[in-house]
Amino acid sequence: MKKRAKLNYENTKKKCLWKITERYIRMDEFIGKEFVKKKGGLVWSLLESASDADGNVRQAIAASLITLGHQHPDLILKAIFNFIQANKPNPSVEVILYNTVENIIKESSSSLSLDVAKLWCQSALEKMMKAEASTDIQEAMSGVLVALSSTHCDSVMENVMAHIQNGGVPCNSIIKTLGILATANVSGVVPYMKGILSLFQPLMASIRSDETKIGLCIMLSKFCESISEALASKESDPKISASEVTDECTGIFEIIISQWLKSSNAQVRNELVIALGQLSHLIPQDKLDEQISPIVVQVLGFYRKTSSPYHITMGLGLFIERVLEVSSAEALKPHIDNILNALFSQVCTVPNYIEPYTVKNHYEVLRCYNTLTRHFQDYVLMHLISRLENASYMQRVGALTVTKHLLNSKVLTDTSVVNIVTTLSPIMNDPNSKVVKSLTQVIVALCHQSHLNASNGRPFIVYILRHCSGAHTPQTRRPSLGDSEEESVGEMSRRVMNLLATTVEPAYPILWPHLLEFVMAPDMEGALSTTLGCLAHLAHTPQAKEAPDFYAENPTLPKGPVLLTRLLVLISSLSKGSMGISALTLLQGIATTISPQLQSLWDQNIPQLTQSYREWSNKNGSDASVVQVWQDSLREFLSSTFSAVNKDEFITHVGIAQVEQLNQLEGHPELRSFLVSLIGVTLKASSNKTYVATSLDTIFNSTPHKYVKEREAVAGAVGMCAASHLDTSLTHIDQWLKAADGMKKSLSFFSLRKDNRLDDAVWIRASIVVCLGQIALLAPASEVAARIDGPIMLHLLNILNSNKSEVVNEATLISTSNIARALHKLPGFKLRQRPILLTHIINTITADGVTLHTLALAMQALRDLVALEPELTVEERSIVLQAVLNATIPLEPADEKPEGLVSKSLAQLTSLIRTIIQRDTNPATLDDVTTLLQSWTVSLHDLERLHSMDMLHTALRTYYEHLSFGPEAPTSFNQTCQLLGFVIPRVTDPCQEVRVHAVNCVSMVLKIAGCYQGQPRNYTDGDLDMLKVVGENIGANDPELLFSSVKSIGKVLSNKLSFIQLRSFITNVVGGLQDLQQQSSAGVTIILNELFFLRGHQLHQHIKEILDSVFNRLEKVNHAQTRKGAVEALTSLASHNLTGVVDIMLDYPLPYESCVCGVWQKIGTDPEMFSSVLTQLIQVLERTQMFTEQPTNTQDTVKIATHIPLTALSAIREMVRDLVKPEETGQECDEEKISRARYIMEKNFPTLCSLLILSYGSYVTVMAPLHQSTSGSKKNSYIPNRGATTLVPTKIVLECLLGVVNVMGYAMFTAAIQAKLCDDNEETKEGFVMTVSCITTLLVLEGTKYVCGVVDYLDANHAYEMQRCAATATFAQLVAEKCGGNYELLEALTRSLMSRLQDKSPLVRTLAVRGLANFAHLHTQKCYFPQWFGVGDKINEVISALVGATDQREVGATVEDQVLLEAMKGIAILLPHLEREIVLEHTPTLLLRIRLFSEKDLGEMREASLGVLKGLASTVGETDEFQEPLKLHLVSCLVHLTDPHPPTVVMCKSALQSLGPIIGSDGMNSMFQNHLIPSGNLNYHQFITDLTKHMVADLSEDLALFLQAASSYFKSSDACLRKAAILLAGNLIYHTQDGKDVSVASVGRSLQYLLRDQDSNVRTAAAIASALLYKHEDLL
Repeated sequence: MKKRAKLNYENTKKKCLWKITERYIRMDEFIGKEFVKKKGGLVWSLLESASDADGNVRQAIAASLITLGHQHPDLILKAIFNFIQANKPNPSVEVILYNTVENIIKESSSSLSLDVAKLWCQSALEKMMKAEASTDIQEAMSGVLVALSSTHCDSVMENVMAHIQNGGVPCNSIIKTLGILATANVSGVVPYMKGILSLFQPLMASIRSDETKIGLCIMLSKFCESISEALASKESDPKISASEVTDECTGIFEIIISQWLKSSNAQVRNELVIALGQLSHLIPQDKLDEQISPIVVQVLGFYRKTSSPYHITMGLGLFIERVLEVSSAEALKPHIDNILNALFSQVCTVPNYIEPYTVKNHYEVLRCYNTLTRHFQDYVLMHLISRLENASYMQRVGALTVTKHLLNSKVLTDTSVVNIVTTLSPIMNDPNSKVVKSLTQVIVALCHQSHLNASNGRPFIVYILRHCSGAHTPQTRRPSLGDSEEESVGEMSRRVMNLLATTVEPAYPILWPHLLEFVMAPDMEGALSTTLGCLAHLAHTPQAKEAPDFYAENPTLPKGPVLLTRLLVLISSLSKGSMGISALTLLQGIATTISPQLQSLWDQNIPQLTQSYREWSNKNGSDASVVQVWQDSLREFLSSTFSAVNKDEFITHVGIAQVEQLNQLEGHPELRSFLVSLIGVTLKASSNKTYVATSLDTIFNSTPHKYVKEREAVAGAVGMCAASHLDTSLTHIDQWLKAADGMKKSLSFFSLRKDNRLDDAVWIRASIVVCLGQIALLAPASEVAARIDGPIMLHLLNILNSNKSEVVNEATLISTSNIARALHKLPGFKLRQRPILLTHIINTITADGVTLHTLALAMQALRDLVALEPELTVEERSIVLQAVLNATIPLEPADEKPEGLVSKSLAQLTSLIRTIIQRDTNPATLDDVTTLLQSWTVSLHDLERLHSMDMLHTALRTYYEHLSFGPEAPTSFNQTCQLLGFVIPRVTDPCQEVRVHAVNCVSMVLKIAGCYQGQPRNYTDGDLDMLKVVGENIGANDPELLFSSVKSIGKVLSNKLSFIQLRSFITNVVGGLQDLQQQSSAGVTIILNELFFLRGHQLHQHIKEILDSVFNRLEKVNHAQTRKGAVEALTSLASHNLTGVVDIMLDYPLPYESCVCGVWQKIGTDPEMFSSVLTQLIQVLERTQMFTEQPTNTQDTVKIATHIPLTALSAIREMVRDLVKPEETGQECDEEKISRARYIMEKNFPTLCSLLILSYGSYVTVMAPLHQSTSGSKKNSYIPNRGATTLVPTKIVLECLLGVVNVMGYAMFTAAIQAKLCDDNEETKEGFVMTVSCITTLLVLEGTKYVCGVVDYLDANHAYEMQRCAATATFAQLVAEKCGGNYELLEALTRSLMSRLQDKSPLVRTLAVRGLANFAHLHTQKCYFPQWFGVGDKINEVISALVGATDQREVGATVEDQVLLEAMKGIAILLPHLEREIVLEHTPTLLLRIRLFSEKDLGEMREASLGVLKGLASTVGETDEFQEPLKLHLVSCLVHLTDPHPPTVVMCKSALQSLGPIIGSDGMNSMFQNHLIPSGNLNYHQFITDLTKHMVADLSEDLALFLQAASSYFKSSDACLRKAAILLAGNLIYHTQDGKDVSVASVGRSLQYLLRDQDSNVRTAAAIASALLYKHEDLL
């Protein structure tokens, strides 16, 4: 065989050497031809620019080369080859060029000449074989070879084989390329594989490089895959067969085994194993059998030497499959143990899903196990069992993983499964979480495959449940530490149990009814939720319904009473969530099992309980009252169950079960307390005396009396028992008490130090006391009366007298309350021991450090005792009230529910106050009580204010009822104003009850004052009757009713108070503006408003005092309603003395305080006051100097606004603020008054609007005053104006104007001014002109009827420049707006504008030019030109003036440039609307201006020039004067479509659309109209590509002119224009057929130059355009 291989090698070598010689001879001839293109062409320039620093440029150059290469593949490929040979570019550029070559070859392989293909094939191979070639270059050249192989596969393969024939080992890139070729072109490469393998076979022994070995192994793997693919293909060549390469593959196989497998490089070994696996499918069986042992041994040894075993596992799997496919299983049998051991070490490694190879390796291992199990099941089973029995958790997890896979694959026999199930039992003691999870998955697989039943499945269910509860089996060893995982063992176990119970049908016999056993298992308590959920589902399955009585087959399961008790206890907690629902569902499912009589009852009750459970647990399951109601319903459910069964035996069994389960609930006090209450229900229903006696002792002795809930629970049970067994219960009480007393005495006598059993005795006595109260409360009323005076009170008082414990004291209070409530059922019964109990309670309340809980219990007991007969004496009531007053009032309601403490003491406290006043009815006593209560009336807490006002009303009413006068009695009630002053704020208190009490107090104060004035108590007083009605209505939540009620109170006070009392009352009640309750402070303003309205004329001497007092307090008030009410009150005061109020407010500094603004606003809503004040303020603005000029340190002057005009503007602004329509503000107001005030505003609107426009202009660049003059006699007196830094005079004017137009209802006008006010930039002259123009436009649009009045007011001489600018800007805009249709104003406007052309201010002249240009807006009314200008004289004069304005000499001045720009804009606007004769007169001049201005740097100038071009096109476009230079302007417009100034682009589009109809090309016109959307984004490249088609087709005679004009922009200073010109010229040449008449060569030279432009976008465009010249091969 070696001789034959050597002979084949020699023959192949001779053939290849001959081919190489022949190829080089032909290559020399090919290169000797005219091969090298000139270096000055476009292609060479593109290649030189391929190393551009900008990535987009490089990409465009590569794209252009590819485009040229598709048209001239041989030329471009030769050029690239020569460039690389001549210039030696850097590697990165070289890679780009090689990738370009690859693309060209792929797309143009069919038109590629053989010589060029061979040239690049040879070049690629040579480049790849160079040692200094980088990896990127080698990959690029490899791509070139692969691209060439699609059509020149034979040539590529011959060249490759020729390079292999040189006798040495090929480079790695050649080997890698061969592998890629084999994959990319299977049919083309497979025929050469025999030769390639024969060439590589003798060389493999000499290869020492690991990298070469890796590449060769990869190549061999791909070769084998390609051969297999070719053999499997339906269209495979019949000549191709595996036998052709058998010898070569066998030789390579032997070399790899004998030499290469010993490599120390892990990557080499990995690839070798895969190659062996692939080669094993192509070698004969006999050779394969010979190598099985060495291969298996060596491959398995590789596992110990690698960290990434995926390749080894994959190769091993391929090899095992091949061996088992062609050989017998005996061949692998000697190695099966080693294979399994090696695979098992891999399966024990947890796959990391972040590293894909570990996951792939895991699945390959499982696939190997699957393959081996089919042939060696016994060996695999023994292997897994031995690993399962191992103590290592990792081995167990691995074995369980394989077991689960094999079970799901169904490759195991039943015997094998039985053995596995038997082996799993010891593993269930392993506590490791990974083992638990894996074993649980195996259990699920066993259940799915029906391998478990009721006999052998119980241990596995117990295992899962144990882990659901979180319990662990006893540990026999130290557990291993596993990695933390997302899902815990408990979560997974619960999920698995629910899965088995609901979806795995074979698991049903294992679960039902056996899961009932675990409901009572203490160690499974943590799994109760899962267990009950599963049982709830299983109990309603058809299998469970078919066999309801399951105790016959399962006698050890818990019986019905036990289950009933257990489930009721679990249901009692609303915090159990779904477990409660599951327990109720289970109860309904096993109703028949518990008792046949319960099915119908429970079917009716349990759904209702379930619904209630869901509602209460979701909303407020933690609320004690809700829990109590829920547990009461469960106790009622149990009672109805006893009634339905009606068997004492059943009741006894349930009771026994309940008692037995008490110990099970020791750690759950709430559940245990509920169970004790259930025992009470059972004792009440039972007639078994023995059971009752035994159960009472059991529950009392087993109760932990230390806990309050436990004491209450056992007391409740004893009480329920007393309902049926009263004497028995009292007998047990006596026994328990004796036992407790005996315990206490023995411990006290013998113990020298404190013993915990003393505390136990105290707690037991506390329980006994509570039991006494429950017995009295729950026992039958007919039987309990005699027992209360007897044993019950006897035991209670004995304990009370000997008690020193707070616990027993609290129990005594509870028991006292229960006994008193029990006696309420016995009318006429008198409790002899009540004084003793009252004394004890009072001492408890007044004790130091009394807790809130004890206080609440004491108040409850006190309330119940007071309700008993006989009534308390006066002395007793006084003592009680004095004790509880200090303990009750200071309490915070948030400390505990106030009904438990405060409200329960109010009745006694009220009685105490009444008694005090009755005994000593005089003003001093009343003053003491009211003074004590006053501080509580302003409390932040509603409850405290309510209590204090209630007690105050009680005191006043008692005083009034018991008031009497002697001979020397006073004739006036001096406390009237003081009492009313602090009671009035409570009239509008947020609390309804407080308001009612406050009105009653006001009524009582006025009644008392009337009594002092001599009025009898039966005197009929209309004002007091009105207060009575108010008291009935003021508690409503209706705001309107509350408002009217408070006004009525104000009227009553106005009628009742004298002038002296009025001043005192106002002084006292003004303090209520700062009341802590905002609603109360607002109510005070209503009272003040009513008083000022009715009696304000009496206060004219106190106006300043009142204003200052109110404003000072309002500064500290933030409540809007209070401030608003105070403003209304002051407005009412101003209505009596307008001049005095306005003068005082004008003295306040700017900016005004909000309360001062409010008064101005309120004045504005009163027509009479508004008219008077508005007239006065307009006169101030007309006659007062707007600003003064003051020198600065820099010899400049600064303009300072005077104070008076700003004050007037601010006042107007505030007065008109509320004059808008009511529906716009959403406020309620007097519509009639507002309408009258608006009428006044409309009458003064022209004057006010004009005045504000002039004021606006006057205040541009003017500063606010830093000081303001006082109104005193000293002329030079100044005070600081601290708010001046925030004042902007122009914004004050605009705000005033905003208020005015808002009143007029001008929505758009209002929106525009609001937008202007939002601009925080400093006001400039340009911004001022725009604002005035906008104001004028909106005035014409929304206030047309006022335009004439505004023009009359503004058409005057103004001293200030900015005022003239304001008037001129207004007139100019009025012309543009056609004067709102009032064309009679045009003559006056024209005269005024023409006169202002000579103004010394350039800004005024600019505005005048703009105004004249605006006559274009009158084009819809052309008839008015002759009417106003005669026979065209005036219009000619206007046009001449505008054209003359474009010939400015002082173009360097910015302002003069603006005049020129305005003139151009005006001409552009006017041209489309003028007669042709007038336009022709100025056409030559305008065309020169267009040519000149279109290249200006100012974008607006270019825009205006294009606008003029558009106007000329629409007017004289068809004349010869315009057609002659049209083509030049066309190119200019096309280039300016990419202008950097966006408005210029829009105007350019519009100009082209105007030029379209006269250009002489329908196609161009269509494109202009359809594609040049003004607001759209234009894809210039695509647009110009399509447009130039029509230019070449329809305007071919002008192509030379077009190219010349476009080329003139190549040197433009703007890169955007250069780019556009390049694309235009390139596309013109591209669409030209022959190009003889156009200068293509100059364009080509320019493109070469532009490829080196400084702007990357220009270079990109030049590269794109270069590709468009592919037709002109001479330029390339």
